[in-house]
Amino acid sequence: MNAVKVKKVLYAFVYLVGPLSYLTISIIWGAFFTTKSTFENISDNLGVMAIYYVFISLLWFFYLDRLDKDINKITKEINDNKM
Repeated sequence: MNAVKVKKVLYAFVYLVGPLSYLTISIIWGAFFTTKSTFENISDNLGVMAIYYVFISLLWFFYLDRLDKDINKITKEINDNKM
């Protein structure tokens, strides 16, 4: 597994899989276990996702160099263990 593939997988989980899982689960939870209307439920959850995206984008921007170093270190360890 090379560094680019690790970055793509991490990006996919942070920006796609995690938030879409949250949205799906929270909408289902709100539909069956709360008394809020569907519109209010979706609106609240999209607001939470917007806040999540802002904070994650800031973290991604400020910690990108450290993230690159850690990913390179991890891929080096994986490649060393294969040999």
